[in-house]
Amino acid sequence: MSVAKLGVALLLIAGMIPAASALAQARAASASDVHIEGHWVRKDVGGAGSFGGLADQIPPAQLTAEAAAGRGRGGGPGRAAGPAPSGRPNAVGVPYIVVERPCANPGRGNGALLINPDSGGIHIIENTDEVILAGERGGVRRIYLDGRPHPNLAGRTPTLAGHSTGRYEGNALLVDTIGLTPGNVQGGGLRTPETHLRERIEAAADGKTMTITYTWDDAKIYQKPHTYSYVFDRLPAGSYAFEDWCDAGDPIEKQSIVPPPQKP
Repeated sequence: MSVAKLGVALLLIAGMIPAASALAQARAASASDVHIEGHWVRKDVGGAGSFGGLADQIPPAQLTAEAAAGRGRGGGPGRAAGPAPSGRPNAVGVPYIVVERPCANPGRGNGALLINPDSGGIHIIENTDEVILAGERGGVRRIYLDGRPHPNLAGRTPTLAGHSTGRYEGNALLVDTIGLTPGNVQGGGLRTPETHLRERIEAAADGKTMTITYTWDDAKIYQKPHTYSYVFDRLPAGSYAFEDWCDAGDPIEKQSIVPPPQKP
């Protein structure tokens, strides 16, 4: 390969590696600026000890009479918003909960890609025109920052990730999503493609934790917007999202950040 071709190849490869985006570098230049780029894992706030315990901390959604009647006719389960994922109780002092599922059937949280995550880590990449969420359980979600409007839902098939646009308010990323597949929402809520999911994604001042506040807004479903928050820990520098969220070589197939229980 000629030197010129080698140079072009290296430039192309460098452009494909988003380890330090231009936006994140610009923010890092300011010591007072905190960014959300990096690898995060959901935290067991308050020591709930299980995902069922975390679900019980979420305030119940206040549904309209029509939506509540539809749920009563088989519209889905209640508070947990779907079959409760199995998870072993936390050991004392362990801040994470681990979902136990076969690698061949990892599931998708609440049926929405990288929304309401459980054990799988999330890698966030900030760039000038978009923010990318790469999930350790597979899939990519894009949040467009270039000012584009949402598409006309009449000509769009709902997806697990929907269509997301966003803007920054200080260090917080404000996201609006529509076009999600119909399904359940934590706290006994519901969603349709027309339902707006609004997220506020913000790292703490020390950069060690991140809070995502979810607000589901749909006058046909909710008496008032349904809001709750998840807290995440930042993993060490150099962490990344695995191509597959669990280790097929591990017979108990646990998410990698939590040590498996010792065998007798």
